[in-house]
Amino acid sequence: MSQENTDIPAAEAGKAETRTAHSIRFLDPEWERIKAFAEGRGLAPPEFVRFAALAAIGEDAGGPAARLAPLIEGTFRATYMLASRMRDEMLDAGRGEELDALIRTARELQDELTGAASD
Repeated sequence: MSQENTDIPAAEAGKAETRTAHSIRFLDPEWERIKAFAEGRGLAPPEFVRFAALAAIGEDAGGPAARLAPLIEGTFRATYMLASRMRDEMLDAGRGEELDALIRTARELQDELTGAASD
């Protein structure tokens, strides 16, 4: 591995440390697989490689929550968009009562799962 002179700021805001870029060689098909896997999980390929390497040697690399945050956010956004679209379609089709029943059932299930008291 060769070390380049370029300093890259640490991913964590407010840290005084900087990361130094290092080159690592991959075959084009290897990099394409890494890139597709990382981007499919909301990570930049170099970020994924760093997390994977640090995890392989037992370092935390930001912890599972930091690695999962982009996935959780993407899942939430997609779910919100789909639910909003379905709500609008049901209302446009005159299915408001059915929608209300679905919402009521979902809230009851949420209360049951979280242990909250039902009203």
